[in-house]
Amino acid sequence: MIHLLLAIAMLAQSQAADRILGTWNTPNGESKIEMSRCAEAYCGTIKALAKSSATDEHNADASRRSRSLLGLQILKGFRFDAPDTWTGGTLYAPERGRDFTPKLVLTGRDTLEVRVAVGVVRKTVVWTRAK
Repeated sequence: MIHLLLAIAMLAQSQAADRILGTWNTPNGESKIEMSRCAEAYCGTIKALAKSSATDEHNADASRRSRSLLGLQILKGFRFDAPDTWTGGTLYAPERGRDFTPKLVLTGRDTLEVRVAVGVVRKTVVWTRAK
């Protein structure tokens, strides 16, 4: 009986964690990010861009500046942490050419807040689920 209860609890947690899966629109229609499972964590890849020829021009590594942003995995290593929250991963911000460690918070079925804190500076960007 205990094994059955544990299995049910694990399934429920997995289903809650998987609510982040799908395609998300970034503000102003700049891009679409597809969230998926990557091993035991969650990751996100740029699947569409408003500017199809966009390259990683701000990357600190000059050898990467000509690579296309389309298909680039920009979110890595996120784990379900609490109800509607994923943490522990990194977000590569191509417009700044650097990585951040945000918290991803599902604030509604179709609303994902990407919360970044660097020192005392905090910024929240809202992504909406693509229809």
